[in-house]
Formats: sequence, C-alpha cells, structure tokens
Amino acid sequence: MLALCQIPLHSPAQTNSARANAQAEGPATLSAEVEKLGKAASGGDAEAQYRLAQKYSTGSGLPRSTQTAVFWLAKAAAQGHVAAQATLGTSYLVGEGTNKDMPMAIHWLTKAAQQDNVLAQTNLGAIYLNGDNTPQNFQQALFWLEKAASQGAPLAQYSLGKMYQHGYGVRTDEAIAAQWFNKALQQNYPPAREALAELSKRATGEKNPATTSAAPAVKVTQAASVGPADAAAAERDAILGTIQGWALAWSGRKTDDYLGYYAESFIPANGESRGAWAAQRRTRIGGKSHIAVSVSSPEINVRGTVASVVFLQKYSSDQLAETSKKKLILVRQESGWKIQQESAEKISAKATGQH
Repeated sequence: MLALCQIPLHSPAQTNSARANAQAEGPATLSAEVEKLGKAASGGDAEAQYRLAQKYSTGSGLPRSTQTAVFWLAKAAAQGHVAAQATLGTSYLVGEGTNKDMPMAIHWLTKAAQQDNVLAQTNLGAIYLNGDNTPQNFQQALFWLEKAASQGAPLAQYSLGKMYQHGYGVRTDEAIAAQWFNKALQQNYPPAREALAELSKRATGEKNPATTSAAPAVKVTQAASVGPADAAAAERDAILGTIQGWALAWSGRKTDDYLGYYAESFIPANGESRGAWAAQRRTRIGGKSHIAVSVSSPEINVRGTVASVVFLQKYSSDQLAETSKKKLILVRQESGWKIQQESAEKISAKATGQH
C-alpha cells in the first residue's frame, strides 16, 4: 500500500493563522457554520473535514486556499471518506493544491473507485486509456469506464465509444461506439455530437482524417455532473444523436442495434404486428451484403415527450439506391428517445446491380 507522502500544506496552526488574517482576503468574521465545521474537523470528524476542504477549495465563507483544501481532504481520506479520497486523488492527478503525483492519484482514486465512486472510476479509466505518466492499460480502462458509464457518467460513455470506434482493447464496432456516443450526447456532452457525425460520414464513405493507433486524449473531470445550459438545445442534440446512431446501425447491418432504436410500442406503417415487422426487417437487412444510409437536412420539432423529425434519407445497397423524404415520430423514454412511427416519401430510386 502506498503511504501518504508529505506535501507542502498549511498545518492546523497555519490554518488558524490564515483565519485570523483573513480580513484582506475574505470575510472579517467566520460564519457560525464555518466555525462549527472547523471545530468538528479539528476534532477528527471526517465529514466535517471533507466539507471544510470544499469550502477552502471554492472560497465559500473562507479565503480560497487549494493547499488547505488538500490538507483537510487528506485527513478525511485517511479515515476512509470516499468522496474525499476521490477528490484527493483528482487533486494529485491535476496538480491542484499540491504537486502532480500519479502514483498517489492512482492510489486514492482506486480506493474510491472500488467503493463505486463515479468520479474516481471515470478518472481512473481516463488515466489508463491515455497512459498518463503510467503504462497504458486498455483492460483496466475498459473495466473502470464501464463501471462509471453504467452510473451515467457522460465522459465515461464517450470514452467507451472511442474505444469501440478505434478498437482500443476491444473489437472495433462502430455501432456499439454510436450507442455510447448517443448516451453521452443525451446528457449534453458536446464531443459526442462530433464523434457521431464522424461515424455517420464514415458509414456513407466520406473521407475523414486518418486515425492513429494511439488512444484518444480523454480529459479527466473534477465534477460528477454538469447540467445543460440550454435544455431545449440538449434535447434536440439527443434526438439528432438517436437518428445518427439509428442510421449507423442500419448501415452496419447491426440488426439488434438497429431494432433497439424502435420503441416496444412502435406502430408499423402497414398495420402488421411489431414482431412480424421486426422479423421482416431482420431478413431484409441480413440479406444485403452492403448498406449505406445517410441523413441530411433534419427538421426537429419537440413537444414535451414527443418529437417529429423530417429529413432527407439516402439509401444504397447491393441492389438498390434511393432517396426519400423520411419522417420519424419519437417518444422520450427512460432509456432515451425511441422511434414510435415512421413514414417515407420516395423521391428517386434505381437498381444498382452490385453484387
């Protein structure tokens, strides 16, 4: 086990001195809440130590001091406070309030990650995926990112998408990559939108910059979640991500993934049952050796939990090439936006004769 190293921090005596001299930097007197926290923290209360560290980190009610924050985080972490361990590990990782120290970062992040702290799991995954001052380890990256992604961490979901997109420690599977990117996009994680657009271009044969065998540089995070600045824009992005993922799964002839974009209550246009429709789609998609589907000029209209999307769809296979004006009705469910109805107006079509 790694021992907690000595770090240049304020001692408790220095902390008291800082309080006494805080007039030029912060409030002249400390609030009753801060005084109570300070007394409890000095008495060894781990939760009080963690909360006091937060106040020093943000300058809330105290003069901001990231070094003093790390001092109290170390106190709480040593007592097993999970959030303090995750935050302390991240401090060592990014060098906030202390020098960067990767062994110490991994030590504390691992302790917290093993107790299901999503921040620690995400940052550990990023460390091993990037090989940040430590040997690159895709197996460990996959292990921790999957745990964080299952708890809804958008950065972890995006990072898993990158792993499947480029085959980092897993088989290359762009349909699975699209699913992870779409999950991240539904939480308004902007890089996921760019990643989905890149996959869409690849599916339709457009040129993209060459990729290298090195892992993507995935940023670490210092917050568990960030709320969207514009809920309406985030909703539209999520819907667009669903459509792009659906087109990509269709293009890749990934029938299970493709059908997963449809709601269980999906209403086929010709009146047949969903089961019969799904069986027919499996046969038609599986019977093609090549499919490419592209979506352009989408018009999205959202009303509560229902959205309509009209777009130009270009479809080509080894037997047919056609352009249609497509309309999808989607419903928002717990697992994301799902297709409830679809219709198409054919604009042009021709046999391709490819084999």
